[in-house]
Amino acid sequence: MNITAKTLPLGVIGHPIAHSVSPEIHNFILDCLEMNYFYCAYHVLPENLGDAMRGVRALGIRGLNVTIPHKEEVRRYCDELDPYAERIGAVNTVVNHDGAIKGYNTDAPGFIANLSRHGVSVRGRDVVILGAGGAAKGVAAAVLENGAARVRVINRTRAKAERLAAELRDPRIRAASAANGAQILINATSVGMKSEATPFTDFNVLAPGCVVCDIVFCPRETTLLKMAAERGLTTVGGIGMLIYQAVIAFELFTRVKVGEDLIEKLFRRLEMRRSIVLTGFMGCGKSAVGRELAQMTGTTLIDSDEYIARTTAMTIPEIFEKKGERGFRDIESQCIRELSQSKGVIISLGGGAVLRRENIDLLRKNCLVFRLKASVEKILRNTGGDVNRPLLKGKSRAEIEAMMDYREPYYANCDYTVDVSHMYPNQSAKRILDIVMEADAV
Repeated sequence: MNITAKTLPLGVIGHPIAHSVSPEIHNFILDCLEMNYFYCAYHVLPENLGDAMRGVRALGIRGLNVTIPHKEEVRRYCDELDPYAERIGAVNTVVNHDGAIKGYNTDAPGFIANLSRHGVSVRGRDVVILGAGGAAKGVAAAVLENGAARVRVINRTRAKAERLAAELRDPRIRAASAANGAQILINATSVGMKSEATPFTDFNVLAPGCVVCDIVFCPRETTLLKMAAERGLTTVGGIGMLIYQAVIAFELFTRVKVGEDLIEKLFRRLEMRRSIVLTGFMGCGKSAVGRELAQMTGTTLIDSDEYIARTTAMTIPEIFEKKGERGFRDIESQCIRELSQSKGVIISLGGGAVLRRENIDLLRKNCLVFRLKASVEKILRNTGGDVNRPLLKGKSRAEIEAMMDYREPYYANCDYTVDVSHMYPNQSAKRILDIVMEADAV
């Protein structure tokens, strides 16, 4: 991108903010449409929110997305609120209309748009919402606005559910303690985010054909959704809500409509229908590229060596010392069998995992396996003095080159090879995502 004096700034504010996927989404759209904007993440502490919003006016920033913990407080700095933001009491998007700041809430329409993508309508349906926080309130307002017949809010603290229902002032919504007969069940809590926890297990009380939704998008298939799918129920994950709320915000920022073809590209880039597996020789940069991929897609990075260490309660050098390389490879293969069942994650393999063909064969059933190829110079630069790599300890350059040559034929079993010798980790990650998009488009 060529930034000039005419380039217009956009961004997202929050505390913390390093985890945000918004820059990846918005800059991807901007690149595809070749628009003269750039989008950045800004770390804004709560006590600095007022200064930040004054900066929006002073610097002529066109618009910002707003995330935790600023969604409620930012209303004070808006000159006008859209109906959803007014009703929910939370703003996730602000647009600078020539010095006048208007606050919007795109989470609510984004949730409905995601349901529509899956052919689900809330009109006339009995809806149960799990949770009574800000996200739950937004979802409740959205389903009420779109014609739900009844909305029940279940929360660990019933008083909080009752307060949410009272604030929305609609006779169709009330606090409840059970989901009996629900036609649509929505998890609007953070339970299940980056964990195997689930907020609901009593699927027998749901109506036949109930649709189960989760606003959590990491992992892509939460335990709640997995359990529902195993029972033959329709499921709707949270990544679509993330994408649609961003698209709606983008259209408010730029006054440019995002076409369905571009939205489909976003889904292919972020939906992670299959996990991405990274393999390659020690020191090729798997962990660094994996971190970039996890950041870009808003999903989880699993390092197989770390997984092995947690499973065995031993470090990798300790396993080698006590069980030898063969013993380590047996443990590694078992852990890979477990990891191969993961969906929508990034998996970084140890350098020698390819030496057993069955490991890669197993992973390729549900994942896309990428071999990262690096020059010996990069390998040496990245591994110099690393005592946690038992197989490299005391090895000369010639010996390392011989190891690389020996392993080369094993990498032929991978789906794709990406030469990362002269790329930074973020460049390698973007190249991999481009390949994933192309593969999923077939």
